[in-house]
Amino acid sequence: MNTRERAKEFYPWANEDQLDCLVMHNDLMCGFHHSYGKIKASGENGILINEQNANSFATFDYDYLTKAVVLAHDRMIRFSISPSGPRMLRLTYHKRKLRSGDMAERHPTIEAAIEKVRTFWTAEGTETSK
Repeated sequence: MNTRERAKEFYPWANEDQLDCLVMHNDLMCGFHHSYGKIKASGENGILINEQNANSFATFDYDYLTKAVVLAHDRMIRFSISPSGPRMLRLTYHKRKLRSGDMAERHPTIEAAIEKVRTFWTAEGTETSK
């Protein structure tokens, strides 16, 4: 049974967009069994988890943050992390369908996101004149 089929079995309420988000969450956390928060629907195109035992989100050495960013841009899923309570993080995923257009509907490629950041900031961390 593949990840999508398992997600459908464990979360029968999930529609296709939510299943995409569940698969990303599974891939990010290295399996559903590593997620200790309750997974709930977040609108028609997303899910949210109040993660009770969230792994360290970093860019390197336990690179869950980098992994999340790359997966999100490749799969067109808006991913956000916010506080949820003592020693808890809220992980939210929302599926997008477009690469361009209205901000609430699109998700750019990682290359486009990198280019946007680099037009404003140099490698030294100072704002550019653009």
